[in-house]
Amino acid sequence: MNPVTESSFIKMILQGDSLSLAIVFVLLVMSVLSWAVIGWKWVTFRTGMKNAADYLSKLSLNDGLADAQFRSETFSNTYLAKEFQAAFKEYSLTRKNLKQAYLRGDKQDFLFRVERSIEKCIVEEMILYDKMLIVLATISSSAPFIGLFGTVTGIIDAFYNIGAKGAASIAVVAPGISAALVATAFGLFAAIPALMAYNVFRNKSRIIRQEMEAFGFDLINLFDNEFSKSVTLLAAANRKAGATKRSADRAEKTTRRTTANK
Repeated sequence: MNPVTESSFIKMILQGDSLSLAIVFVLLVMSVLSWAVIGWKWVTFRTGMKNAADYLSKLSLNDGLADAQFRSETFSNTYLAKEFQAAFKEYSLTRKNLKQAYLRGDKQDFLFRVERSIEKCIVEEMILYDKMLIVLATISSSAPFIGLFGTVTGIIDAFYNIGAKGAASIAVVAPGISAALVATAFGLFAAIPALMAYNVFRNKSRIIRQEMEAFGFDLINLFDNEFSKSVTLLAAANRKAGATKRSADRAEKTTRRTTANK
């Protein structure tokens, strides 16, 4: 925009009444706010999804629980690592009372608690990633109407001035109408980027949720296998301890009988 055109555009804005100027100012504030949110959310989504991709590229649940725990500690701020940590915390609590869990046979109850911890983590992460998207939704839906309101009031004022001057030539009508249409232009300027960004970020948020849900199924299978292995080892240890005790009892009885015969 050359200096002459820029000066004319500013003069055209300043031709509006105080209400039109206030509406233009509000729309400018909304535009600045939307761009600030867009920049922040773009960095948030880009960083989060990149870290999650790096985490998955280095993680193999087939390598066992210890390796998965190590990878999760390395990528502790990643939403998938937080999901693993939430499930592992529930697993650790159950493992402390593994004997009681084995005796009660509450494997399904354990898996249910793991599933709930995963779902809670997903909800908490979605709250963080969806934060401030309502600002973009509000600006994209309200800015055009605010601009339209400014245009309508500006046109009303222009026609009022025409009636007061008693003239209806284009030279009299054009300045007031053009100044009124500026509000609509500012409204669209604020709304269009906000609407496009909102749709992009909502799609990214949906992708993250789907990734976490799919990863959650893998975690449930992992902890199901780990619980079964732990219970199997505990059962084997109990059988071994029982066999050892029975052998000791037989040896003690034999010793007593031998002593009694003597």
